[in-house]
Amino acid sequence: MTLTWRSITSRQRGLDSVGSAFNPSRTARHYHMPLKSLADQATTYRVRFCIGLLAVCILAPLAARDSARALSTMYNAPALWLPEDMPVRKQYDDFSELFQGQDVLMIGWDGAKIGAEEVDQAAQALLPLVQPTSDRPAYLEGVSSGQRVFDVLTSPPTSFSERATRARLKGSLVGEDGEQTIVLATFSEAGNLNRQEVLAQARQLVSDRIGVPEDQIYTAGPPTDGALVDAEAQGSIDRFTLPSVIVGALICVFCLRSIVLTAIIIIVAVIGQGMSLAMVLYSGIEMNAILIVLPPLVFVLTASAGIHLCNYYRDAMCSDPTIDPTAATRQAMQAGILPCWLAATTTIIGLGSLGLVRLVPVSAFGFIAAGSVFGTLLLLLLLLPGAMQWHGKRHRIKHRAALAKANEEDIDPLPVEKWRSNIGHAWEAFAARFMKYPIIVVALFTVITAVAASGLPQLTTSVNIPRMFPENSRIRTDYAWFEEHIGPTINAEVVVQFPPDSMPDPIDRFRLVRDVDDHLRSTELVGGVFSARSFLPSPPSKKSRSIRSTVLEANIRKQLEDPDSPLQDAGYIAIDKKGNQLWRISFRFPFDEAIDYRTEFQRVQAEVIPILESAGEGISPQFTGGVPMTTESQDVLLQDLFRSFLAAFGIVAIIMMLLLRSFTGGLVAMFPNLFPTITLFGTMGLLETPLDIGSVMTASVALGIAVDGTIHFLTKFQSQSRKGKARTEASLAALHKCGPAMWQTTAVCAISPLVYGLSDFQPTQRFAFMMFGLLLAALVGDVLLLPALLASPLGRFLTPKTPKQKPATTR
Repeated sequence: MTLTWRSITSRQRGLDSVGSAFNPSRTARHYHMPLKSLADQATTYRVRFCIGLLAVCILAPLAARDSARALSTMYNAPALWLPEDMPVRKQYDDFSELFQGQDVLMIGWDGAKIGAEEVDQAAQALLPLVQPTSDRPAYLEGVSSGQRVFDVLTSPPTSFSERATRARLKGSLVGEDGEQTIVLATFSEAGNLNRQEVLAQARQLVSDRIGVPEDQIYTAGPPTDGALVDAEAQGSIDRFTLPSVIVGALICVFCLRSIVLTAIIIIVAVIGQGMSLAMVLYSGIEMNAILIVLPPLVFVLTASAGIHLCNYYRDAMCSDPTIDPTAATRQAMQAGILPCWLAATTTIIGLGSLGLVRLVPVSAFGFIAAGSVFGTLLLLLLLLPGAMQWHGKRHRIKHRAALAKANEEDIDPLPVEKWRSNIGHAWEAFAARFMKYPIIVVALFTVITAVAASGLPQLTTSVNIPRMFPENSRIRTDYAWFEEHIGPTINAEVVVQFPPDSMPDPIDRFRLVRDVDDHLRSTELVGGVFSARSFLPSPPSKKSRSIRSTVLEANIRKQLEDPDSPLQDAGYIAIDKKGNQLWRISFRFPFDEAIDYRTEFQRVQAEVIPILESAGEGISPQFTGGVPMTTESQDVLLQDLFRSFLAAFGIVAIIMMLLLRSFTGGLVAMFPNLFPTITLFGTMGLLETPLDIGSVMTASVALGIAVDGTIHFLTKFQSQSRKGKARTEASLAALHKCGPAMWQTTAVCAISPLVYGLSDFQPTQRFAFMMFGLLLAALVGDVLLLPALLASPLGRFLTPKTPKQKPATTR
């Protein structure tokens, strides 16, 4: 005979009554605390509700005002997310301080040819942004173009031929056809802080001046990247936060059948969303694309805690038609407050472990989210008891009538609503079938987890900005135009460092830089090479003593030493604080998702370093720019993600061991909690899908959420086991009582963030889908894997032992 909740209750109805599970006197005796009278308890709950309401009245305006202020600070600069004390970040900062050109906007359009008047006109149109006004600072530090550099190189003192000049500029400022060129605008610090506005103005000014529609003006470079990410991140919050809240509220009402309880949960969740953004402002960091997923995450975690507490209250109300609402509330709080705090603690640990990640936004995300979870749970514990009393008084008659009808027809009295009862019986029957073969089920889940785990070593991360947008997005279209008409767009830098006492002759230094430049130009997948070599003719051989060689060398020497020469104006030679002379060589890689930039960059390093080492005299290279900063960020993200997850797993496992009073039991209980994370992240590795900044935080978050359901389930399971039930019966009873809260929290917490999946911004979209998948997998783990574990021989490690009870059997 199939073992279900109905068959169990028909044999042990008295033993399994919900009232015995929520015995306030027994709880009070256990803690040696006298129970308050119902009148005193009601007064306490009303006082708490008033305190909570006061807190809401104080926090709501702060959340509304300061969340908007936080969003106004939106600024995305992945290169600055690494800690300042990391060598790669320090090199980048030093480079940015000495050289110009890190925040250069490239502007192009069809028809921007060498010799065309429109190129100079477009550059002139941008000059108003170089000058400060009474109401704003200068937004641009300077404006140039391929035409201007072309004119400089074809004029004295260099006087290159037009053909030679086109060859020197090809791939950086001039296209492969030798005609297509671009305009360059270097952003000031003020311009960077207002880059969305400046970018829009620049497009409009150029469009109006040359008569080309704005949608045919193409832009690329860090200012464009940052402005578009800022706009999309802001848009994701503006467009999807309210619909997500509405969807969550509707599902919550449908599940709880109470507008009052739903209203409290949603109000607290929304305030938690706002305050999480406000905390970004208070912490002094800028809003960015990583932190925009704070609001949906806080909403999810708050709703989960509220629904679990409300289901404890519904259990108490449905258990006794004559129960006083205050007594039901007290029973709910006594039964639910410990599991809820334990679940919140594990979630906070999971989020707090992100503080180990060295990327500043990720660590800030972990700490702020952890604090938000703590704060929203406190608010729920203040407000929900009073709301439960008010709800109970209004629906007391309805509950009595429904319970009486259920008893007359001998149907499941918990829950009363028919649709909930049908869902409960359906999945209890489904779980019971699985529990007939617990060893097979556990083995199946083990195999699935092991196969997925094989993909974890192949897991990669990406902080590449164009990849954050769909194929048909404006940024991808613009980058494709530059790749086709000009050359590669992903920049990197080699800085050749000459100590003061090495190669005193500047001509010799130039020869060495020329050799590196020539080598890079001949390297596969490298383009857009630009250095002092682009401004100067090739120096003569040291052995040459002709008059022409002497004149040429003198000309080169003059340009190298003249502070007003075109080379010096271009800013490709600088002196650092130690007196070292630094020669900059810029180069670029194509934007192609199939290219492994780390491998290609390492290949460039392996080819450049021997050239400089052979020169001796302490000459050394420094590698910086977009590519090394991006690859280092990705490495740090993946390494620290693994460390933070291990830390969270270790701490949560210790907590489980202490709760179960068993080392082995704690490890067994962690299996269902690891299943969601390993399965999804391992599958991403097998499919070669990189983790982006939207999904990277979900590993530790998922662990905390998964443990939430496990703790509630094990609490009920152990309660039933202490009544003498066999493990299979106790598992079904626990599933019957925890099941509604588990699938309701999954419905609210998985579907409401899914609204963000409609965003075109890939990190936001990926976060929504990852949360949906992880929560769904966590539900499967708690509903199928955990009961199977309990029914299997491993279940004995999770079953409480009492002096009067022999170890429970599986039958």
